[in-house]
Amino acid sequence: MNNRGRRPVLVGVDGSVSAQGALAWAAAEASSRHCPLRIVHTFSWPVTGNLLGMTFAGDLNIGLQSAAEWILTEAKAHARELAPNIKVIADLFVGPAAPTLLNEAQSADLVVVGSRGVGGFRGLLVGSVSATVAAHSPCPVVVVHPHRDGSAFPASPIGQIVVGVDGSEISTAAIRFAFQQAARRHIGIIAVHAAMRSRQHPTLSVPAHIVDQIDRQLFAEAMQSKRVLFPAIDVRTKLVHGHPAQALIDSSAGAELVVVGSHGRGGFAGMLLGSVSQAVLQHAACPVAVVRPHRTASITPSSAGQLRCAAASPNEVSDLKEQS
Repeated sequence: MNNRGRRPVLVGVDGSVSAQGALAWAAAEASSRHCPLRIVHTFSWPVTGNLLGMTFAGDLNIGLQSAAEWILTEAKAHARELAPNIKVIADLFVGPAAPTLLNEAQSADLVVVGSRGVGGFRGLLVGSVSATVAAHSPCPVVVVHPHRDGSAFPASPIGQIVVGVDGSEISTAAIRFAFQQAARRHIGIIAVHAAMRSRQHPTLSVPAHIVDQIDRQLFAEAMQSKRVLFPAIDVRTKLVHGHPAQALIDSSAGAELVVVGSHGRGGFAGMLLGSVSQAVLQHAACPVAVVRPHRTASITPSSAGQLRCAAASPNEVSDLKEQS
């Protein structure tokens, strides 16, 4: 299939179980989008000696490069098996992983990363690389968690798309992304909106039932425009009283994907990731997509150097309103 002219799905690999799950997810996504899959792996040269006369450990460097090339070759071969109908590109870089992925994300439609890599601390659900990429990427990011038993997440899970909605512009972008995913996978959507019972306006006391009414209206308006674009997708609206993060985490059990905005209503200006998206990233039981309303104009350039590059071809909507 001709994938030329399409932005790729970009996936970072490092040989970890999380990266294996990310690669499988990314390959399936690229196949459904009919776009190229670009695999990126990075490593760093160890430096020995004093600050004024630094030298590189030659034999060790050769071994590290060989190991890095092996990881990339294995990942590319596995991707071809998973998605033989798409173009697979594999790039090896020297430098830190997060800046490299962020720099390469400029030309991607989607970035996929594992929740944590080979250097992650035991018990840490989301590592520094995946958290940094989710916070700064100019395009949507999907973070793939391994199963609780440590095995990689399956390439074709069965479930629905869960999306958090709060009436904000970023929430609208999350809804759009969720509907696109559901359309490609031919599955339904659970749109979750959570309202805290005891919220107050900063200057005025607003009765809880009025706050709920406003929230429901924002929710309905946000959903309606998307139903017109994708009328065949089954949509269930889940309205709950409680913390938004906990509502999304609870809904993630058995889901195929949870979609959140980078930050929602009430988020502090300039904040790259809100408390809800951070909590969902850490605790969701399925892959999590973090979405922004627009691509950013630029990011800090990466100092990483590219070592080498290799390429190879190869239903009427229903509403179910639930209240707690």
